[in-house]
Amino acid sequence: LFAEEEGEEEAEVSNLRSACVSASFVAYIGLWNLFALWVPIAAGHYAGWVPFTLPPDAVMNTVLLDCVLEGAYLAWIILAISMSSPLFVTIGTVLAIPASAFMDYVLHGISCPALSFAGTGLVIAGFIGVNVAMLVHGRRGWPSWL
Repeated sequence: LFAEEEGEEEAEVSNLRSACVSASFVAYIGLWNLFALWVPIAAGHYAGWVPFTLPPDAVMNTVLLDCVLEGAYLAWIILAISMSSPLFVTIGTVLAIPASAFMDYVLHGISCPALSFAGTGLVIAGFIGVNVAMLVHGRRGWPSWL
């Protein structure tokens, strides 16, 4: 009885550690974006390579909404990684590219070249292949971070 409880506690601690590591990593990405990625923009502006101007007030609300949605997206990504695996979440987010191309075609009539459809097929086949392999073989022999 005590061994089962200890095993459950270790699993809970491991899951919490995984969630904390994921949150720390995304926080690191945010800090990097906040402090370091502005430097090339300022350097390009003051060197005269690329002029930088803020968006007009008419679209600033849309830009701020985009920032809020990106933050929510990252929070959901952390939750998804904590509940499944980084591999599954990464492959799932890659499927957003073919989905957006399909919606561009449906909503706006924008068509992609034939090689784009071939790439989409390969992405979907890879997603299916990885999931079938995990179902058939489990995680035996796979790296622990998957």
